[in-house]
Amino acid sequence: MAAPTTQLDPTKLKAFENAAAGHDGVLLDPSGELLIKPCTQAEIDFYQQTQLDHPDFAGLMPAFMGTLSLGAPAQATDAVGAHEILATAQAQKDNGTKIETKTAIVLENLEHGFTHANVLDLKLGSRLYDAKTTAPEKADRLDKVASETTTGSLNFRVAGMKVWNGRSFDIYDKYYGRKFNADNIKDAFATFFAGLSTSLELDEAAELLETIEADISKARHMLERSEERMYSASLLVIYEGDSTALDTLMGGVPKTPRVTEKAPTLGEVKQSEDDEEEEEDDPPVAYKVNMIDFAHAAWTPGQGQDENVIVGLKNVEKQMDGLISRLVE
Repeated sequence: MAAPTTQLDPTKLKAFENAAAGHDGVLLDPSGELLIKPCTQAEIDFYQQTQLDHPDFAGLMPAFMGTLSLGAPAQATDAVGAHEILATAQAQKDNGTKIETKTAIVLENLEHGFTHANVLDLKLGSRLYDAKTTAPEKADRLDKVASETTTGSLNFRVAGMKVWNGRSFDIYDKYYGRKFNADNIKDAFATFFAGLSTSLELDEAAELLETIEADISKARHMLERSEERMYSASLLVIYEGDSTALDTLMGGVPKTPRVTEKAPTLGEVKQSEDDEEEEEDDPPVAYKVNMIDFAHAAWTPGQGQDENVIVGLKNVEKQMDGLISRLVE
């Protein structure tokens, strides 16, 4: 069955505001369901190859709707119909450097459906660049940032957060994340998840944290069975920041046992995919765990596991473990 065509009115596109982290020039469609992000060809290639050859990992990524040629008029491909799009999205920031591009990628907006989405963006890896394609001066700059932050010590860093305070969003930018070290990074997790203790009963808050950690563990197990390199990719954790909405949603969150090191079997992965295909409409959820930002990602058969990212995920899990332990003490 052919994918439905979507027409986007350029006069109604709006800037993606209150982003936890990310690049300039990102836009939303009027419904808020679609995110239009300037990108490089490498990122498009990664999304397309993942859909074709790695459908299990594609489930961790935002849904890929297609691509757009920027400008007026612009030509769209895949699931998105031809339309004009604002030229203001033509420049993308990549680690502080502007990259001129005439292409945008159209993705599912992972924050859509939440009343107020609390978002944590964790940049993964102790090295955020491919040594084969990165200029020496840029590599030196990124190495310096890594050595001074948890990027170097824990293989992840808080790239940004936004937290609903009941009236508006508190925004924590990349400089907030750079101030932490391996000893006090727990404070960032405590800040991000503080709303759970005010919105939920203690056992419900612990349950939700355990469920989120279980999904992070599943992502790691999936990567441990894969061969790829992802430089500067992120783990995105979202949970409902509205107290009333979260309290209501928690009635439908399934009980999840504490995370173990046992990876899911292929049969369990297949069953999960079949269950997801049977659901026509996505109901509101209390949380999401996804991988994002693949401008410097590629599948690399024969090169083994991506320890750069896997170690970072293991350390995120340790932080979640510590948070849960402190909560239930």
